[in-house]
Amino acid sequence: MKKLILLFFVVFTLTEAYSARPKNSDKELLAGLVDSFAVAMVKKDKLWMTNNFSDSLKMYDPSGAALDKVSTIKTFTEGIYDIKKSATSNKSFMVNGSDAGGSTDYTVEGTGLINGNKMDITGTYKFSLKFKKAAKGWQIAEILIINN
Repeated sequence: MKKLILLFFVVFTLTEAYSARPKNSDKELLAGLVDSFAVAMVKKDKLWMTNNFSDSLKMYDPSGAALDKVSTIKTFTEGIYDIKKSATSNKSFMVNGSDAGGSTDYTVEGTGLINGNKMDITGTYKFSLKFKKAAKGWQIAEILIINN
């Protein structure tokens, strides 16, 4: 009987310790998502983009062109934007249930194919973002790229 009580005590203690661990807030998860996107752009990581962009993703580039998920992935992985370095700063998010919005500055080094011409696109760009929480976590649902 003493062993059973001791076992319950140990299980209870471990359960309480596990539940008391700090959990990432939604804002921390969104910050991690945009940081990971910076890395995915450099690595041209189609798998990351496929998993972390919502199926209904829309991206609006500085020219005003609207792209769907497949076109956005091609843009970042097949040479339209050839990003060599990317980093985020000035991140801000607002969460409302399973929807969120926010912005971050992406400082990039690289080139872009603009109107058929290869151009240096090195600089800092404001990304206005919308997110949806899916069964597997937060996903990027909309990207609006603004020249700073």
